[in-house]
Amino acid sequence: MTLARRTPLTIGLGALAVVLVGGGIAAAVTLSGNDSAPSDNQRIESAVRDFYGTLSTQGASVAVNQTCAGDRAQYAALPDAQKKAMDDGKVVMKVDSVQSIAINGDRATATTAGVLSLPGAQDDKRSTTEHLRKEDGTWKVCSSDAR
Repeated sequence: MTLARRTPLTIGLGALAVVLVGGGIAAAVTLSGNDSAPSDNQRIESAVRDFYGTLSTQGASVAVNQTCAGDRAQYAALPDAQKKAMDDGKVVMKVDSVQSIAINGDRATATTAGVLSLPGAQDDKRSTTEHLRKEDGTWKVCSSDAR
């Protein structure tokens, strides 16, 4: 085999070694033709966890951006004083689990279990049904679908 024939193979094997050693195993799987994209269930769980994480750390005025159009419209219609009170209230929801995900087209429900903390109140362990909607390819919390 001549050097010209071995060079592409050597480069390819070298690149694969760099990918594997660098922790890019997912990239190597994608190169082999396997799809390692997260499932809808994983995306829904992430949407719920991200929403509550943002609500807990940054408040309702930021978390609302992770909700569906219906929820954003309801929030926008609130008086400014109520929006400020929601941000000042510092609601913290520590999500322990997201389970029983049921998908029906572009809508889904999931059961979220965790601990809700409100200022001046005792922590409350609870389980709640979350409603989600897929908008522009992204799952978003959508409480307005519960009505």
